[in-house]
Amino acid sequence: MSALSEKHICQVAFTALDAAGLREWYAKVFGFVKSGKTIFFPPATSRVQGIPGAWEKCSWLIDQQDYFQLEFFQFWTPRTRLKPVDWRPCDIGYNMVGIAVNDFDQVLRNVCSFSAISPPDTLGEPGDRRTCVSDPEGNLVEIYERDPLIALDGANSNVVRPEVPAVVRTMRVSVPSLEDARQTYVEAIGLRLVEDFVLHTDEDEALWGIPDASASSVLLCADNFVLELVEYSSPIPQSRPQNYSLADQGFMNIALGLRDSGDYDRSMDHATRHGMTANGEVLDIGVFRVMYVSDQHGFSVEMLNARRALWSISGFNAQEPYVENEININAAVQDVWQQLTDHAGIGAWSLFSGKVLRKGATDAHGVGCIRELSAPGMRITEEVTAWEEGRYYAYRLRTGAPFSKHQGDVYVFDENGRTRVRWAIRFESWIPFSGKITAWILQWVFGRDLKKLKTLLEG
Repeated sequence: MSALSEKHICQVAFTALDAAGLREWYAKVFGFVKSGKTIFFPPATSRVQGIPGAWEKCSWLIDQQDYFQLEFFQFWTPRTRLKPVDWRPCDIGYNMVGIAVNDFDQVLRNVCSFSAISPPDTLGEPGDRRTCVSDPEGNLVEIYERDPLIALDGANSNVVRPEVPAVVRTMRVSVPSLEDARQTYVEAIGLRLVEDFVLHTDEDEALWGIPDASASSVLLCADNFVLELVEYSSPIPQSRPQNYSLADQGFMNIALGLRDSGDYDRSMDHATRHGMTANGEVLDIGVFRVMYVSDQHGFSVEMLNARRALWSISGFNAQEPYVENEININAAVQDVWQQLTDHAGIGAWSLFSGKVLRKGATDAHGVGCIRELSAPGMRITEEVTAWEEGRYYAYRLRTGAPFSKHQGDVYVFDENGRTRVRWAIRFESWIPFSGKITAWILQWVFGRDLKKLKTLLEG
């Protein structure tokens, strides 16, 4: 199999009639994390997107990856046109996003709960199952039990948030000409052809509602993403309307993420010299540099250099209510794990003193264990809800804190004899407008505790 290029896809964008509702669906079904929202307005939006007079709101979700987001646009002007009622998965355009999940069965239950549908049909054997559903705006979503990227040589899983239970991995594109599409995505954008790998079969297309389809396809890769180009001969795909706009309902585009300004300039120059047309001069507002480019068939690719120090503004970092703490400890994983999971002895390095109220069902410290944590003026109880010995545990709040739906995820990673600890917390505050101050307090408390743990273990 082919080694992957170092190109990075940093975005899949939607145009929606109800962007807030669509974002909420993806957050609830897949566990993606909210990462901000903003408003865009002319002339900047018109210059970048090539949509005259565009006024729009935009919001984001992030998954497990570094430098990646789902982006949701809702336009005030121009008016968004609905996807045709006779739209089919073979019709021209970006037409299906693929998401790999940690718990396939739970995601199917979520789909049924938040879409009010019966369980969808699945293909494949346990451990390698897949299915396809429609989101609330009619976009096709393929769900993978096994991350397709792990089958590719040189792939970079790029997981920085293991507590997030899903990752966006693929996009399927129906094109009028494979040769023209190769020019766009290989020659101009720099993605790499993948050989000896099959992502879909006739069974999959039957599952999507186009049995007995006939098509040719090519797989392309970035370091974190698979793009599938498909040219259908049967059924004959419906072309985009002559007046097609990125403001029309559906998948808008993907974005190529460049990590520094030099790479951005070189990539923009390369794309335009190989047949892509930019909507105008690159827009640089300090937070990011951005411009949309399009090929002869109107396929759009956003070219983006989001400055890492300002990711919290551009939607690439989680926002409250979400807290992330990491620390590297010069100690063996088993020693760090023992300290982290000694619920009664947590006071040796934490602001809280601990007590076990109920032991776990199979492991005394594992699933089902209830611990009580005490500090001046506070007494809380938490229950361990997930447990992978020597690697990971999760817990949820039961009583005693000024927030609800509190979940903590604690990971340890062996890094050449040292240990990296990651402690992520998600919560909902029941005190109005207190989310930011609560997140700040939790960030400080757990950051302090991890530093004390480091001192204790390094001694």
